[in-house]
Amino acid sequence: MADSFNISHQSVLGDSYGVISAMFYAGYLLGVSRLRRNRSAIEVMWWTTLSCTLVLLPVVLLLGEPLWPQSLRGWLVLIGLALLSQVGGQGLIAYALAHLPASFSAVTLLVQPLAAALLAWLLLHESFGWHQALGGAIVISGIVLCRLALSPSTSGVRAV
Repeated sequence: MADSFNISHQSVLGDSYGVISAMFYAGYLLGVSRLRRNRSAIEVMWWTTLSCTLVLLPVVLLLGEPLWPQSLRGWLVLIGLALLSQVGGQGLIAYALAHLPASFSAVTLLVQPLAAALLAWLLLHESFGWHQALGGAIVISGIVLCRLALSPSTSGVRAV
């Protein structure tokens, strides 16, 4: 983000997309958290995946994008994303939301960009400077502060 402190049409548009994405992600987390009160994680994942598919299918068709991967590599990437990101990642989030408050879960999930930056640095040799380290420290501090602010007796979070 440090590179985009300049205000321009491109940065405002990108920042707007970021805010819209954050609102949809918050809605998703709140919805899954409520559904997990009386539904299994597998059932919630089935219905959220089906709902997203029905919303995004017309978008793909309107944009004229290919619906199916065009190569073996494309299929492998798709299968990997389905298993790791959707089944693994989102499935674990859906499971956890039955046991943790959505407010704490949302703050804790902010570790995802930090983990992505660290993995990109380790595996792909991307730069990881003091800006990223400072951002990571702020994220970790926020998670710790949120955890400390939640009382185990009222939040549903078990003491560590």
